[in-house]
Amino acid sequence: MMTAYFIGKETFNCPLIMEGSWGEKDIGTHESTMELYFHDDATGFIEWDIEDVGFEHIGLWFTIDQFGIRTLDEYDGVMCLSDKAIALLRKFDVIVPKDFE
Repeated sequence: MMTAYFIGKETFNCPLIMEGSWGEKDIGTHESTMELYFHDDATGFIEWDIEDVGFEHIGLWFTIDQFGIRTLDEYDGVMCLSDKAIALLRKFDVIVPKDFE
């Protein structure tokens, strides 16, 4: 099993919309906590704990340059990468290309 290293977290309140192939549904405003983890390789994840709703696991893939700087290449687990997830990644020095906004 690959070791996951805790990098940091953010807790916030925001309105949420549940999305699926069936469409979308407003589920109200909830407190959420996102925790960022990196693996030894070029992967990581965000655990998104949404109070009274559940959690989401967002898988992350990066390119790592010669200085150890990570650039987000891909993600999965959610239909779109939220602005809160992008802000968390950038807070911990991950380069998130504009294509993900």
